Amino acid sequence: MRGKKHEMKNISRIDQQEKNTFGWFVRIRRDGRQISKFFSDGKHGGKDEALVVAKSFRDDNLEEWQNFAKNHDRPMHVGTRSNIGYNGISYTQKKKQRGGREYTEHVFSVCYSPEKGVNKNKTFYIPKAKTKSEFKKNYDAKLKEAIQFRDEIMHKIYGLRYVNYKLRQKSEEQAARKKKAAAKKSS
Repeated sequence: MRGKKHEMKNISRIDQQEKNTFGWFVRIRRDGRQISKFFSDGKHGGKDEALVVAKSFRDDNLEEWQNFAKNHDRPMHVGTRSNIGYNGISYTQKKKQRGGREYTEHVFSVCYSPEKGVNKNKTFYIPKAKTKSEFKKNYDAKLKEAIQFRDEIMHKIYGLRYVNYKLRQKSEEQAARKKKAAAKKSS
C-alpha cells in the first residue's frame, strides 16, 4: 500500500460509546470473497497499536489474494456480446463459395483478450448434417466445446477470479429460476 490515499483503504474506525466499542474494522472484498475483522483498542494496547495490527492484517490478506489471482491489477473483462446467451461466444453463418457453388458454414466464434489491448478469436466449425436432429446434435457438441475452451482460456488469463465469477453467475441464475418458479406457483 503506497501513498496517503491508500494508507487507510479497507480500514474504518469504529467508536461506539454506548456499546463500549472502540477500534479499527478491516473489510476486504475481492472476487466475491469477503474478509472482515475488528481490532479493538483495548485488546491491542491502544488506538495506534490496534491500527498497526489492522494494517498488517489487511496487507497480508491483500498480498495473499494477489499471489493467487492472475492479472490481479487488470479489470476482468468477460464480454457481454453474444447472440446465444454465453458471454464471449457467438453463433454465425458464413456464406462461402467453392468450385462455383455457394454454401453456408455454421460456426461458433469465441472472443477473448489474453492481454490488455490484444483481442483474439477462435472459430469452432459445426459439421454439416443431413437432418435437423443431426445438426442439433452437432450444434450442441460444438457449443459445449466452445464453452469449455472459453472457460479454460479465461481461467488461464484471470485464474481464480474467473472461477469465482462463474460461481456467482451460476448462483444468480439458480436464484432467478427459483424466484420465477415461485412466482409461477403463486399465480
